[in-house]
Amino acid sequence: MRISSTYKILHLLYLLTNGQCTKNDIVDDFKKLGININKPSINKYIERLQKNHLAIETLKEKNENLYKFNQEVPFLAFSEKEMQVIGDIKKLLVAQKNYNNIRKTMRLFYKFAIHIKDEATRADFIDFGYYSTLNWQLIRKLEQHCKTKDVIEIDYILPQGENRYIKIHVDNLRVEDWSDRIYLYGMFENATQFSRLPVDRIFLVKQVIRENVCFDLPANILEYKISNKMYEEIDLDYKEKIISQDDKYTFIQRPIEDDFYLIQRLLYFCPDLHYVSDERIKKLLKEKLQIVKASYDN
Repeated sequence: MRISSTYKILHLLYLLTNGQCTKNDIVDDFKKLGININKPSINKYIERLQKNHLAIETLKEKNENLYKFNQEVPFLAFSEKEMQVIGDIKKLLVAQKNYNNIRKTMRLFYKFAIHIKDEATRADFIDFGYYSTLNWQLIRKLEQHCKTKDVIEIDYILPQGENRYIKIHVDNLRVEDWSDRIYLYGMFENATQFSRLPVDRIFLVKQVIRENVCFDLPANILEYKISNKMYEEIDLDYKEKIISQDDKYTFIQRPIEDDFYLIQRLLYFCPDLHYVSDERIKKLLKEKLQIVKASYDN
């Protein structure tokens, strides 16, 4: 994946705002992100920052140069073209479905925003759409509950606008393949399947009912088979695994986690879908197909 120079410059500036760095420090930090950067490029990026009215101080220590951003520099300016590239960076981050990377980048952007004089540019700079509307303090709290697998009670805002208290045994937070929203995954009381709730509808964690509760469930695995013709036309997603293949069919296995996405996935395979192992999923699929058929009949 190609990483734009603007992204590299912004990350370099982020490093310099957090303390003194040698070029070797900068190279090593970029490597942790899976990005290769050479020392001549670092020189070029520092010069570009300085031309943008940012004072990057150079200090001598033994045989090495140390670089640091002067925090007292008042204003940061971006050209219209650079703002377009920054907008592309945001879209790239959202497309990667990794909300932690988005959160880190948002922190970086908010840190720099105070140095942008133009109000319209500043507002555009820190606008991350949906992610700018989230309660990140609440998300950090939910992350901790997921880490310890707690049973919690949440105050949840229904689509109709009403509030409801919901007890849920939490497991993880993630962005699904089909959506840019962050979801809380877990199990409701007396349930045998995982469910999900969008975190933007969670108002607060009302109480912790039980801490450190293990999930004691049989493996929720779905098996299905599709024609080889269909298999040749699709790309498997990262959760799907081929378990066998014969002259006519490809047999696939995946975890049962998100009913909505799973049903949409199976509908995509129709009419080349020939077997579904789980009776509950089969029933949901038939109900959806009946709705589709009725809409065509009408």
